[in-house]
Amino acid sequence: MIRNTIKEKGQRSIKIIAYSITFLFIVLSLVPLVWMLASSLKDESSILAYPPKWLPAIPHSVQVEVDYSGQELKDAQFYEKDAMKATWYPWASNIRDSIGEVVVKGIKDGKLIYSANTTGSSFHYGRNLVVPTTLFNDNLMNVKLPIIHEKKLSSFQWLGDSGGIEKGSGNSQELVSTHFRDFYANSKFVSGKVLSIEEKPRFWSIFDSYLVLNKVTKAASNDGYGISHYFLNSLIVTFVTIVSQLLFGGLAGYALSFLIKNKKLQLGLVMFFLATLMIPDIALLIPLYLTMNQLHLVDTLWAIILPHTAWGIVIFLFKGFFDQLPRELIQAARVDGASEFRTFYQIVIPMSVPIFTVVSVLTFLPVWNEFLWPLVVARSSANWTLTVALNNLQNQASIVSENMLMASGVISMIPLLIVFITCQKLIEKGASFTGVKG
Repeated sequence: MIRNTIKEKGQRSIKIIAYSITFLFIVLSLVPLVWMLASSLKDESSILAYPPKWLPAIPHSVQVEVDYSGQELKDAQFYEKDAMKATWYPWASNIRDSIGEVVVKGIKDGKLIYSANTTGSSFHYGRNLVVPTTLFNDNLMNVKLPIIHEKKLSSFQWLGDSGGIEKGSGNSQELVSTHFRDFYANSKFVSGKVLSIEEKPRFWSIFDSYLVLNKVTKAASNDGYGISHYFLNSLIVTFVTIVSQLLFGGLAGYALSFLIKNKKLQLGLVMFFLATLMIPDIALLIPLYLTMNQLHLVDTLWAIILPHTAWGIVIFLFKGFFDQLPRELIQAARVDGASEFRTFYQIVIPMSVPIFTVVSVLTFLPVWNEFLWPLVVARSSANWTLTVALNNLQNQASIVSENMLMASGVISMIPLLIVFITCQKLIEKGASFTGVKG
């Protein structure tokens, strides 16, 4: 049997246009996200390249062999200083090259006497400490070597006469190797003779901006706290705020929906809570600060948390959801002798998981991204949240590059993506019950 259906004229065209526009907006909204993620993996030259490059270049491991044959064998400190000059000086001179690691091997009479290794994350962190300029000299490394030791920027393994036989690896003709070879040829900083320079791809070095971020954040703050500390502060503030919103907002919504019988009083309270939304946040900044100062809570995490313990919109959402719940279950619980708290805990909460999820997400977003209030009330870096720490990072242009800033942005965005991906269905269900659409 053929089913007869009536189709409006132009229905297919409207559907195609609607889907095309939706797809276009999705793609456009993802462009900044993809660009930020790609930029966090790039080196400095790729970020500033024109025309722009979307894909990051794969960093290379540069392996340099230095021969000391025919020279008198000296102590380990002499060779370590020579290895550091062979690493830091040419790397700083060719900072725009995509380098992920430099390995310097010292050879004497065919035997390996030392091996030095410096990763890209260590170099980018210590560059301004060891080689802030491109004016190099022999005595500079005498001053900088203790800094390299203290910060553990490079590793050095001294083998001496116990080293094994080392075979030459040959010369590479790639761009980075050529730049290193030209530097060694035009300078006399290295005591030994450079035998060979080999260059190999080092894929994992594209994540150097993430590996160095914690060290750079410590260097940028006065108290030496890393990004992990600020991330933890944001988690604590956000978690405690969400719990307080669910507790106080849920109880207030339950009271408005089930305990207050006077409709006029109920409407008046709802309007009062909604009226708080009309007060601009900036107008509350000074009163809130004065209140926290009187409570001696300035420069504590509690000063950031307390202003967000109960919002009028949260109470309104809870009441709207609770109004949809069957009254018979509440009455049955009361007949059975259950207290109001037990009714709320054992009956209302299990049926209200969607609205609790919606409120959690609606609380998480502004609290996690809040910047102005934590900046005002948190004086010391120990109580900074992640947004305040990122603002401090971007003001440290001398030690923080663009790829590090992009990496910090990606890290701050990860919790938001996790929340949206895991709670999407519950958010839609809770929003449909509360009547909030769009």
